[in-house]
Amino acid sequence: MTRKLCFLLFLLVTCSAASAFGQANAVDAAVNGYVFDPSRNAIPHAHLTLTSMKTGISQNAESDGQGYYRFPLVPVGTYQLDTVADGFRHSTLQGIVLNVGQEARLDVPLELGATSQTVEVQAEANILDTGSSTVGTVLDQKEVENLPILSRQVYNFLLLSPGVIGMPTSTFSTTQFTFGGTERSQWNLDGLDDTQHGGNRQIRLIIVTPEAVAQTQTLANGYSAEFGRAAGGQINVVMKSGTNQFHGSAIGQWRATDIQAIPTLETEQPDRSWNDEAFTLGGPILKDRLFFFGQFENNPYTLPNAITITQANAEALGLPSDEIGTAPFGETYRTLVGKTDYKLGKRNSGYVRYARFTNHQPNTASGLAIVDRGARYTDHQNGGGAQLATILSDSMLNEFRVGVIQRDTEDTPVVSSSPAGDVLINISSVADIGFSDLTTTTTTERSTSVVDNLTWTHGRHTMKFGAEYDHELFANLSATAPTFTFSGLAAENGRGAVSALDQYLYTVAGDTDPATGNPYTYTNLTAYSGDPSIRMAFNFAYGFAQDEIRLRPNLNVNVGARYEVILFPTFDSLAPYPLSRSVPNDYSDIAPRFAFTWSPANNQKTVVHGAYGMFYDVPGLSTFYSAGQINGHRLLSYLVTGGTTGAPTFPNVPNLSGSGFEVKPSITAFAPNFHDAYQHQANLQVEQELPWNLHLTVGYMFAGLRHGLYYADTNLTPTGQHLADGRPTYEGTAKRPNTEFGAINLIHSGTSANFNGGFLTLNKRISNGLEFTVNYMYSHALNDNIGEGGSITDPSDLHRDYGNADADVRHNLVLQGLYQPTFKASPLHWMNQFELSTISYLNSGFPINVTAGTDLNNDGVVNDRPLFESRNSYRGRGFSQISMQVKRYFNIGEYVKASAYFGAENLFNSNNLSCNTTTGCTGAVVSTANSSDLFRETAAGTSRNAQVGFSVKF
Repeated sequence: MTRKLCFLLFLLVTCSAASAFGQANAVDAAVNGYVFDPSRNAIPHAHLTLTSMKTGISQNAESDGQGYYRFPLVPVGTYQLDTVADGFRHSTLQGIVLNVGQEARLDVPLELGATSQTVEVQAEANILDTGSSTVGTVLDQKEVENLPILSRQVYNFLLLSPGVIGMPTSTFSTTQFTFGGTERSQWNLDGLDDTQHGGNRQIRLIIVTPEAVAQTQTLANGYSAEFGRAAGGQINVVMKSGTNQFHGSAIGQWRATDIQAIPTLETEQPDRSWNDEAFTLGGPILKDRLFFFGQFENNPYTLPNAITITQANAEALGLPSDEIGTAPFGETYRTLVGKTDYKLGKRNSGYVRYARFTNHQPNTASGLAIVDRGARYTDHQNGGGAQLATILSDSMLNEFRVGVIQRDTEDTPVVSSSPAGDVLINISSVADIGFSDLTTTTTTERSTSVVDNLTWTHGRHTMKFGAEYDHELFANLSATAPTFTFSGLAAENGRGAVSALDQYLYTVAGDTDPATGNPYTYTNLTAYSGDPSIRMAFNFAYGFAQDEIRLRPNLNVNVGARYEVILFPTFDSLAPYPLSRSVPNDYSDIAPRFAFTWSPANNQKTVVHGAYGMFYDVPGLSTFYSAGQINGHRLLSYLVTGGTTGAPTFPNVPNLSGSGFEVKPSITAFAPNFHDAYQHQANLQVEQELPWNLHLTVGYMFAGLRHGLYYADTNLTPTGQHLADGRPTYEGTAKRPNTEFGAINLIHSGTSANFNGGFLTLNKRISNGLEFTVNYMYSHALNDNIGEGGSITDPSDLHRDYGNADADVRHNLVLQGLYQPTFKASPLHWMNQFELSTISYLNSGFPINVTAGTDLNNDGVVNDRPLFESRNSYRGRGFSQISMQVKRYFNIGEYVKASAYFGAENLFNSNNLSCNTTTGCTGAVVSTANSSDLFRETAAGTSRNAQVGFSVKF
């Protein structure tokens, strides 16, 4: 660990990375400042023009009586600011780089003279953000394209922000992260909702890759009223656009098997492959008016899954050789983006954008499942969006956006008919065989968003008002394949024990069990009847108002409030349990926001930021549509014990509706006092500009989640007795107060979480070819549940689980950087074509929750901890992953630049546990208290991946 810390400090001196800014707008930046004369007196009525260097599109503003001016909505990019006033020389400030959400302070000093005389000034790399108080980070296009994200997973970038703790992913699976100790989040793409609400954990709905991204922004704490829908953080992605010059790129990347490390916990190199090709093209359709951009990427890989059926068992079952060994697992990712930006006249501009992501997997079989038991998985994501920005007057702007995104996933069986019938056969610890068309599952989530924001600048006030309507549609088909299970037989009436394999073979052969005198049969059969599909829609309405007030040149205040409401659908009116029929709507969700930035008088190098706000959440909607389907009426399940009266003969599955084999349904219902979860957020930061284009930020942030979701089974009978540590015990699942049901899992909104963290951020804006950011955070996260739904260990006392959160990481260090030498000495010029980049993560480890392994309190849920053991009281090993890339550039003529590069993820092949923010390290080790191998590591993180690549850009 010490060696790795020293190496990271070395990288700090030799590498570079991202810029940390606050947030002003969802897709734009803002520019403001003062115009003054050589005596620093205000110059009113100065005319300012801000012009994009890539598109030629400009905006105009005029300074007021105090010399103050503001451009409230400026697309990201590089700009030139021209300022003209009578009696003063024309000022031109060039090279202004603006990032999404940035509130850039640009004061303009004018010199006395004729307006025909021009003074040209180059913008400094350091532009302090004096208008916002968000804890967050922005990565610009250069960083997005050149930092070593070997997985092509652009959302790994959110881990580079202060206030974010998590684990990177090496594929397109969703990055593991928390904002202030919680996974609650909102995802945005070009200012439109891109959040998948179907799961308990909010993730992105459509995936984009680095070649299509202009900038990414992460907002971890303290964002303004314009943003909401999450009791956590915000992830914003802005797509690339065309410009007045044609530009394009082509990249190719490959991973040779021989240079990959053998996966941790494995003994030999699997037969795998990985490659990636991407192309972009953009340019003008009409100069200064209409632009296009397009991107396509293809990223297939193969990594066969091991089938663990033994050769002896395969021979006994008569399985051919191609059913065992390995299954041809792999994934083929493809992304496609098309975007058109336009300007109509002097007052209207916007974009129209389409994005698509697909993932195809040929076979998901693994473990004891034969190859033909696997499924073909497809994931299709399609999204369109459009924006119209209109200048209504010199002081009033309107943004209108509309978008539709749909994700369709499907699992279909590789083989849909079985010689033994349309059933599944599970032979315990031996093999899973059989096929059924009824294993098909499908999910559809479609999100439609309409957004309108109005910005009005009046004196020192910049007021913003907005409204949004979202419609979320879900359609799901569940698998209902009948399944026969053979678990073996205990010794009985002089007959010895029978293995699961022999039980199956004897049953198929029609042999008689000498212990009973009856034919051998299965252990049990599970089957279903009813409607396995469901279609349900949710509606969301939001509104906000905020006022950013420049009280003094060195003091800015942002005051606002946001209103949110979720309109839940009515569920099945015939559901037998009344609380399963509907969800109480909560109409009281008003969230105030307040933030300030202050600089000491005549000191533009120091800025103090502070913020407080309430942030309401959108819960995981799968909880709701699952409750609407499994309600004791729509879809019923049956359990048949082999050999009982009326049990069907293997492999026959008759219609069991109305039979005595119906399983009493375990249902989900909603407490009458159900409320939407919310979070309190607060932060205080001091930002100091240092020499050599450095910024140092010292900050503290707090996050407190309230009304988080949890399950409690209310259909239990207490025994009146208690365990030694005070936990009550129950009569178990066989003695229910309400005999019509199994578990009645009532969803309450009552969990709480508290996060306190202090952080240091050292950021170097680019100069002499070097830019970097280092973030360190010390924090403590406590909660009594993850707040996303889940069973508590003591149904009578939620707070017995209060303790270290699953995502509690005390020390977290992240470094990212880019360095391209700029040597002036001729003998060293060749080195100027090299670039070194890194992303490195180091943390002190996630918790481990030790369990008893048995149902101590007999509530039907095996999640109990040993007596007197607190939650998450142990901790896994620290995490260390250093990724690096070396790139060599080649100029081909005047307009074409090529590069060749080599990169490695987890360069030093650190042996990391496969931990995550939902369960910590609990699932990566043996965590049952009475195990002889307690804490033995069972799941490892990514071993070293190395790849070579080339790119051509013009």
